[in-house]
Amino acid sequence: MNCCINCFTDQGLQDRIKAESETTGDCNFCESKDVVILSCEKTSDLFESLFDQYTNHPTSELSLKEAKPFLLHEHLNAYWPRLFNRKLLKLKDVRHLVNQIGKAWTGFNESLFDDPIELQLYVDGTLSVETYSSQWDQFAQEIKEQNRFFISQTLDLELLGAVLARFAKTYNTGTEFFRARISDTPLPEASLGKPPKEKATSGRANPVGIPYLYISDRKETTLHEARASLHDSISIGKFVLKSPLQVISLKNIANFGPFEIQDKGFEIDEFMHIRPYLLKLEQELSTPIRKRDANLDYLPTQYLCEFIKSEGFDAIEYRSAMVEGGYNLAVFNDRNLECVESDHYQVKKIKYEWS
Repeated sequence: MNCCINCFTDQGLQDRIKAESETTGDCNFCESKDVVILSCEKTSDLFESLFDQYTNHPTSELSLKEAKPFLLHEHLNAYWPRLFNRKLLKLKDVRHLVNQIGKAWTGFNESLFDDPIELQLYVDGTLSVETYSSQWDQFAQEIKEQNRFFISQTLDLELLGAVLARFAKTYNTGTEFFRARISDTPLPEASLGKPPKEKATSGRANPVGIPYLYISDRKETTLHEARASLHDSISIGKFVLKSPLQVISLKNIANFGPFEIQDKGFEIDEFMHIRPYLLKLEQELSTPIRKRDANLDYLPTQYLCEFIKSEGFDAIEYRSAMVEGGYNLAVFNDRNLECVESDHYQVKKIKYEWS
């Protein structure tokens, strides 16, 4: 049987299938027509390093935080949300695909595909998921409540620098970003940059008195990030890159597929060790903080951003908590960005959702 590049959304796996394939045709799983296909037998070689991470276990509580059994295809679908194309494949299709790939695997074990499983590193005790996350929690508590400049609960900066460097990316010249400011009257382009030093209050990334430029991927994102209220007037500036911007991206860590992270230089088990830590950092950067708490609660992320700045990067990128799919950048070095136009809007409607 043949699968195809459309069965997966992991870019790394798609590239491998293209490299291994010698033909196009019809897919037996997602039913795509005239597409790059690869037999399940050949695909099994690609999945070997992934299948090797699993062992039989009654629950997946350690890795998925749910005290119930998961079969292999269910775990793969949950832990690696960008591995399979969820728009084209239902869970039963994923099971069929995984089983067909598995049967051609040289290490095939029927119980691994038919009985509940867990990640091997959790079961044998070699993966302590709390190690790095606890280190961050202890550091965050100390810098907020005990010591500000001479920290005893220090982070492993050598490890942090090596890991973050693998999430470096470059935005090319001409890329557009947006920034909003609440204003009763339209603001000119020159007024939409970062504030002067004497007016720079404490922010998610910047300490008081050290201004950074906060920008977003699109107007909708920056409108929500500005926390505009009903009937507020708001000016939104469009910024254009005049030269490349070097960025550390901590957005959507959970969505990286197992083949994508290998392309970033990680072994799969190595990434699983550091994944909870990266998710913690992403959460810290993205979670909205009430204004009355900001001065203290932003201290850990300010430290993180200053470390990234010290490593020579221009900005850090993080997921927006206000707009699904949106993202923001805190730019330390904004000399490459120019505000080229400004538009003025009035908020006419706000929609709230609660639970």
